[in-house]
Amino acid sequence: MPKTNDTTYQIDQPVVFFPGTLCDERIFNSCWQHLDIPMRAFVPLQWAEDLAQMKMLSADRLAYFEQPVHLVGYSLGGYIAALTALENQSHIASLTLIASTCDELPKAEIQQRQQLLKLIKNKQYSGMTETRLNSFFHDCHHQNSEYVNILKQMEQDLGAAVLAAQVGAIQPRKNLLPGLSTCSFPIHIVSGVQDNLVSDATMLAMHKFLPNSDMTLIEKAGHMLPIEQSRALAEYLALKIG
Repeated sequence: MPKTNDTTYQIDQPVVFFPGTLCDERIFNSCWQHLDIPMRAFVPLQWAEDLAQMKMLSADRLAYFEQPVHLVGYSLGGYIAALTALENQSHIASLTLIASTCDELPKAEIQQRQQLLKLIKNKQYSGMTETRLNSFFHDCHHQNSEYVNILKQMEQDLGAAVLAAQVGAIQPRKNLLPGLSTCSFPIHIVSGVQDNLVSDATMLAMHKFLPNSDMTLIEKAGHMLPIEQSRALAEYLALKIG
C-alpha cells in the first residue's frame, strides 16, 4: 500500500470505476483526491440509454489498457462491473463491489422500481424527498450539507430521464453470483455499516457464496460510502489493489 504523502495513496495498476444510479464522476471525486492512479478510467453509465450501451461503454474503457484491469463499481455500477468482469475474465485483475449486490432483485424492490418507472413516464416524479435523501447516509451525516448537496446536485443535473434509463436497463436483472463464484480473480466486497439500501446481512450472504471474496464494513458510512468516507475508501482500495 504505497503512500506518496499523508493523504495520497498510490495505485500503479489500471483501475476502471463504475458509478451508481444517478451518479457521475462526483461520486468518486472525493476518493480520487486521496489516490494517485496514473492508469485510471471512468465508465459514464449516465450516458447510456440501455444495458447494451452500458456494456459498450464498459468494454470501451476496458480496452484502454493492455494489462489486466481492476474494476471498482459502486451500487448499480457494481452490478455492471460484475457483468463486465464475467464477459472479460482474462482481462480482469480484481472486482471491487461497493455497496452493491449481484443477485436478482427481491420482488418488493422490483415492484418499487416498476412504480418509479410509471411515475416518470406519467411525468409525476418530483425527485427525492428529504427522507429519501437522508436514507442514503449514515445518521451522523444527515446534517452534513456538503455531502447531501452532492447527491442533490447529481440528481438535479442528470434528471428523471437518466434515472428511468438506468432503472430500466437492468429490469429484470440476472443473478450473477453463480458465474462470479467460479471466477479466478479476487472479489472485494465493501459497504458502510449503516447502509439502508443494501444490508450487511445481504453483503455477508454474498461473501459466503463467493469463495474468492473478502468483505469489509466501514464505520460511519451509509450507502453513500464513497462520499461519506472517501479517505477510508481510498486507503481500502490501495490496500486491496495497490
